[in-house]
Amino acid sequence: MNKITSYILLVVVIALALVIGIIIGLFYQKQTYAPQLQVSKITMQSLSSKVVSAVVTYGSVKSVDNNRSIVLSYDSDELSVLVDTTAKIYRYENSSKKEIQFSDIKVGDLVNITTSVSSDGLLHGNMVVIFASAK
Repeated sequence: MNKITSYILLVVVIALALVIGIIIGLFYQKQTYAPQLQVSKITMQSLSSKVVSAVVTYGSVKSVDNNRSIVLSYDSDELSVLVDTTAKIYRYENSSKKEIQFSDIKVGDLVNITTSVSSDGLLHGNMVVIFASAK
């Protein structure tokens, strides 16, 4: 074989290896993400089951609006919870518990919200407990 044929053969082998690597990479990527979506769907069905009575959320109130929606923040995570109109709201200060109104919740409050998960994945707050200001 002459030099040109050797170079062409080398380029073809390298191109073929590159194509095979891309195909294997795409196949592996699909395998990595597909099970996670399935697990998420199973988890959501489990959490919205009647067997799971409540899930507790925790964080600092980042925002609160008149539609009874609270955005909680903890480290770099944020989560939105819609508080039911029938939810009880308590503030603990100096070892005493006081029932308050939704309008008394302020940005910066450190809260636990007992929630239920609906089948569509939304969190509905059943009880809000405010411990102290996170400011």
